[in-house]
Amino acid sequence: MKNDRFKYRIKSLKILNNFLVEITFEDGKIQKINFAEVEHKGWWKELEDLTYFNKVKISDIKHLEWPNGQDFKPEHLYYWEDYRKLYMKSN
Repeated sequence: MKNDRFKYRIKSLKILNNFLVEITFEDGKIQKINFAEVEHKGWWKELEDLTYFNKVKISDIKHLEWPNGQDFKPEHLYYWEDYRKLYMKSN
């Protein structure tokens, strides 16, 4: 049986508009995530800069990663609807 953790591996990534990305996982699941809604504090503060944000890539281990090493837990991205509130900006 295939190890469940492999379903969190990212197959492709598209930047759709500003901070909106479309992630396709190895098992075919597609998530659209608006990172403009995410609170960027501490180490993630650089992600507020659109030029820097757009440097996102798929790492060797098939996760999202930015040049200075910022990343998100891949299972959180996969189940974004369940984890979204953990990352939201507080108004």
